[in-house]
Formats: sequence, structure tokens, C-alpha cells
Amino acid sequence: MGKPERIYLAGPMTGYPGHNFDAFHRAAQRLKAAGWDVVNPAENFGGRTDLPRADYMRADVAALVECDAIALLPGWQESRGAKAEYLLAREMGLKTIDVATLAPLIGAPDARVELTGVCDGSPPSSEGTTESILDEAKGLTAGSRQADYGHPRDDFARTAAMWNGILAAKLREGAAITATDVPLCLIAVKLARQAHRHKRDNLVDIAGYARTAAMVAGEE
Repeated sequence: MGKPERIYLAGPMTGYPGHNFDAFHRAAQRLKAAGWDVVNPAENFGGRTDLPRADYMRADVAALVECDAIALLPGWQESRGAKAEYLLAREMGLKTIDVATLAPLIGAPDARVELTGVCDGSPPSSEGTTESILDEAKGLTAGSRQADYGHPRDDFARTAAMWNGILAAKLREGAAITATDVPLCLIAVKLARQAHRHKRDNLVDIAGYARTAAMVAGEE
């Protein structure tokens, strides 16, 4: 039997309760059960959280370069450290695994986009990205996002049921909100915001909701 492949676990820690260690440990167990040799940064330095950030990054990078793959926890796109690790993994040609599905990440974002906020400490933003609005919207409506929330048809059906309950007294008799209506209403919200002030994220979301409407209709 061959030696198991080594995988590095990356995800958000800063600002999460308990530094998100519970999520790291749960993911590590799932990956181990799937046959991976897991490098879990939540175990570094005996779980200490009071050391300088640079110490953690040096240890993490040293471990990552010895791995065959990187596994990404939900929320990794909002983590400076996880984004830097993802970029390095891509440059080294490592496999990219979605922790939610234990499968290769579908629609992994372009490395140029994910550089935003890594070096300067600014919050993640799509402003100024070189990726097209349609490509970004497609990436947001696939991969880990769908694993987190389910297929838009199911997600919007749940939303529609809640809206029907909230608006029951205002709906005409026999009328009901459906999963098809939800993305259209969300597009309207984004159009209203865009009318107030231009923001690229509004246009990305409009394109994304348009794609989910097509997915609900079974056209994608």
C-alpha cells in the first residue's frame, strides 16, 4: 500500500470563536478518514494563539511546501493567510480540495483576483480586479458556495417558503412566491443599490443571481 498523499488544511482563524479550531479539527478528521495525511495548522505550537503572526505564517508555509494538496475550509476567501497559502499552492501546482465536498474545488478563483487584500491588510474586495464580471459571478455560484448553501433551486425554495409565511397577509388569495421569484427579487435589490451608487459588487451579484435563476429553471 502506497504512502498517503499529504494535504494542508487552510481556512480562516482570525476573528472566529476559538480561532475556528473546532472547524479545523473536524475537517482534519474527515480528510484523514478519506485517506489523507493531514497537516492541520490548528495543531501548530501546541495550539497556542499568542505568538506573532509571522511565526505562524513561517511554520505554515514550511509545512505547505511539503504537501501534495491544499484543502480549503468555508470562508477561506476572507482570510489573508488562507489566500496567501492558496496562491502559493497554485504556484506549486498542488491539488485544491473543497473541504465541504472532499472533491476538487470547482471554479477555483484566478490567483490575480485573490491577491486583493493579501499584502496590504485591506478587506477582500472585487473592485479593480482583472477578472470579468461574468467570470466572477460564475465562480461565486459554483464550487464551495453551492456546497455551503445547496443548489439554488433548493436554497430559493426554502427562501420562498419563508417569504410566503412573512407576506401571507399581503399576498392575493391563491398567490404564492416560488423559487423562480427569489433571484428576480434579489436582482431588484441590487438594481436599487446600483441606482443609488455604482459599485462593481452590485453588478457581479446581479449576474450571479441571473445565473442562479437559469439554474432554477434547469437551463444550467
